[in-house]
Amino acid sequence: MAPGIFPGWHLSYVDVKDNSRDETFRFQCDCWLSKNEGDRQTVRDFACANNEIHDELEETTYEIVIETGNGGETRENVWLILEGRKNRSKEFLVENSSRQRAFRKGTTDTFEFDSVYLGDIASLCVGHLTREDRFIPKRELVWHVKTITITEMEYGNVYFFNCDCLIPLKRKRKYFKVFEVTKTTESFASKVQSLVLVKYEVIVTTGYEPGAGTDANVFVTIFGANGDTGKRELKQKMRNLFERGSTDRFFLETLELGELRKVRLEHDSSGYCSGWLVEKVEVTNTSTGVATIFPCGRWLDKKRGDGLTWRDLFPSV
Repeated sequence: MAPGIFPGWHLSYVDVKDNSRDETFRFQCDCWLSKNEGDRQTVRDFACANNEIHDELEETTYEIVIETGNGGETRENVWLILEGRKNRSKEFLVENSSRQRAFRKGTTDTFEFDSVYLGDIASLCVGHLTREDRFIPKRELVWHVKTITITEMEYGNVYFFNCDCLIPLKRKRKYFKVFEVTKTTESFASKVQSLVLVKYEVIVTTGYEPGAGTDANVFVTIFGANGDTGKRELKQKMRNLFERGSTDRFFLETLELGELRKVRLEHDSSGYCSGWLVEKVEVTNTSTGVATIFPCGRWLDKKRGDGLTWRDLFPSV
């Protein structure tokens, strides 16, 4: 579609409504998407303005999966308390009965537990408690808890506890074991909640060989652990870019990409001399000062080398 006479656009904000949860998320902009105004960017990423509110989730559901080992099963009760970075849960009591047996040798039992939102779970307390009016024999009864896996159902974060412990049966709650989290798997939805806007400096170095410069329109996509920038055009008003032996500097604003993994550089083969020899690309996170170099040393040219006009570049070791 051809652009209109006045394609520049000053965007105030975007609201996205999740009808299934009756929640509205605001993405604040207050800037231009224009080739002639502001920083002349026509593609932008926006952080959710109400991320902090969403982070303060009041209540949620936890799925608790408990694996009993072969070292000892139990007919008695088990209780757990989850320790999070934000809150501590109430006691979750699993009552065993003859009708509904749990914690048999070599089996896995799954439960759901409604609680205040705890934040990242750091540890848990586990107790092995006698049922009411039950006689405890003199020989010690133990329950072998092998692993416990907890999934926060709202964001999908998973917390794994490698317990592998024999827990003795007691009459009182003051006897329990504490386990630290062994492994955490953070979901993509949770990662997105904490992302912030970051400005990246992109420095492109063109080679020195004759004909190394290009008149074509150049585009870059930066890939990181948290996602990518999308295809962005590298341009500056009133400047002849990507000349032989030149170094050209650009700034791209996007949501934090995390560890940088790849850069895709490409051009549209337009102009009189479109072939281009790229020496390297350097990308710096201006918030942290961390720079990543992506060597190239190859032509992007339909008539040279392998004829490709794009390259995937990877960080130097």
